Amino acid sequence: MSDKTKEHGAESGKRRFLIIAVSSLVFFIGGILLGRSLYSRNESVKNDPKTAAAVEKTEPLASQTNQITLSAEAVKLGQIEYGDVISRQFHSKLEVSGRLATNEDNTARVGTIVTGRVTRILATVGDAVKKGQPLIYIHSHELLTARADAQKASAMIIEKEKALAYAKAELDRADRLVAARAISRKEQATATANVVAANAELDHAKAELTRASEWLEHLTVPHDSHDDIVIYSPMNGIVVKRNVTVGTVVNEATDLISLANFETLWAIAEVPQYQAAGVRTGQSIEFKVSAFGDNRFKGQIVHIGEVLNPDTRTVQVRCLVNNSRGNLRPEMFATITIDAIGEGGVTSSPAVPSEAVQDLKGEKMVFILAGEGIFEKRTVKTGREQDGMIEILSGLQPGQKIVKHGGFFIKSEMLKSSMAEE
Repeated sequence: MSDKTKEHGAESGKRRFLIIAVSSLVFFIGGILLGRSLYSRNESVKNDPKTAAAVEKTEPLASQTNQITLSAEAVKLGQIEYGDVISRQFHSKLEVSGRLATNEDNTARVGTIVTGRVTRILATVGDAVKKGQPLIYIHSHELLTARADAQKASAMIIEKEKALAYAKAELDRADRLVAARAISRKEQATATANVVAANAELDHAKAELTRASEWLEHLTVPHDSHDDIVIYSPMNGIVVKRNVTVGTVVNEATDLISLANFETLWAIAEVPQYQAAGVRTGQSIEFKVSAFGDNRFKGQIVHIGEVLNPDTRTVQVRCLVNNSRGNLRPEMFATITIDAIGEGGVTSSPAVPSEAVQDLKGEKMVFILAGEGIFEKRTVKTGREQDGMIEILSGLQPGQKIVKHGGFFIKSEMLKSSMAEE
């Protein structure tokens, strides 16, 4: 190899070494600059409260938000009591649609037993009336006839009483004459027969007076007052319909006024045929109507229909509902809940006291005891409620130690702690 070639190779090696050295230096200086930039950015994040708070919020806080530790004094202050998740039986519930209706056992259609013309009306639709309160006056010729018959019967009694007195006097005279042998016994017997006949006629007159008086009483008219027949209310209630006005001619077939008492109502439930086997008379029911939100009302099944509705394939179940406050109205739509019985009507599930379940941000949750003074929030899914106990569908198992009283206090402390951390 020539000297020239050797010199050229040496120069090429020097150039490669120089390029590698310069490249390494560039990478080293770039790394230093990048590190300083990242350090400066982190320092600025720490010094900026808004940015620091945002970063902190992105960190996992599950262990802090699900648990809270309370001192012994706080536990005593919150009156916290413990209990176990138990297993108990719950009745399966049938939820069906229905409606409220007037209790027909507490209604009345007021009419008349005579033909006449309405002269006065003392009640209209919506009025509350009492039993025995006058409602309508009716002028009727039958009243005049009845009064005439009563007067005639009274006069007849007076006449027959006089006839009886005369017949008795004649019998006494006949008895004396027979004793003196002035008349025959046949004449005495005739006098006796006359007394018997007079007694019978007097009894007949009295019966006629009784009949006339009872008819007047049946017309609900005092014997010595009013020229009209008075129609009285047969019950306490509300006037729900009035079919007549002053001047209307009425007869025995006319309904004058309809009354209803709304202290009790009927809830008519439509139970599908495949669920009807789980329904019995005497069962308790609950229902709610949209007008009162989640408020629940109670009732009792009093009748189960014997015939299936061919259009809806449902059985009509009638329930008696107390409405002493008067909040409910007939024809309100209702969602009716019935406890099912029979096979499959009762199931066993975990349960906790109703007070143990708390609402937090739209979720149902229960506090379990995780240690001495340590309480853990446990989200649960609830089911049926019965006798102060709530069914737990998921989230708890029988035997777990829970807070049965004082959960609201723990929830409040947890919310205050969460707000302080934020």
